Amino acid sequence: MFTKNEKLTTEAQKAIDTAMDLVTASIHSVEKLTHIQLETSRQIMEETSKAIKDLSSVTDAKEIINRVNTMATQAVEKNIASARDVYDVVSEVQAKINKVAEESVQNLQQAALSSVDGLSQYNPSGAQVAGDSLKNWINSANQALAAMNKVASQVSEFANSNLNAATTATVSAVKKAAAKK
Repeated sequence: MFTKNEKLTTEAQKAIDTAMDLVTASIHSVEKLTHIQLETSRQIMEETSKAIKDLSSVTDAKEIINRVNTMATQAVEKNIASARDVYDVVSEVQAKINKVAEESVQNLQQAALSSVDGLSQYNPSGAQVAGDSLKNWINSANQALAAMNKVASQVSEFANSNLNAATTATVSAVKKAAAKK
């Protein structure tokens, strides 16, 4: 059996590990987002430079319009791809935070049950009622969390499917608009 000091040290180490996991996830997400931004900026600069060179040699107005439309279509597609990458990074971090939150709730519930069990040593009859009440409350909280996680998952799937549909519709609209000109 742990002494109080060992329990405190163990819980403090768990809290430090959890904080480090969150900080690490945050740093990784910032690195990924920075990479996406830098890569997108690099591509924009390269493509703009190339486009200016290409357009400067064209003399036919229709050809210029066709090339500008093509560049606009490509720019929209790349912006949508970048937005999708950002969405993926944010979703990944959100999942990590949700996991840590769930683990924290479970640890809190376990600590509460352990405390009630410890109190039962001093007042066995009264602790039984408190223990049963706490266990019922924890079961209810777990059911509520499960329901919230299910709803959050459904909302995430809905948002993801809407994002995919919007992406497809936007690219199609841009291509159609470019083709009409």
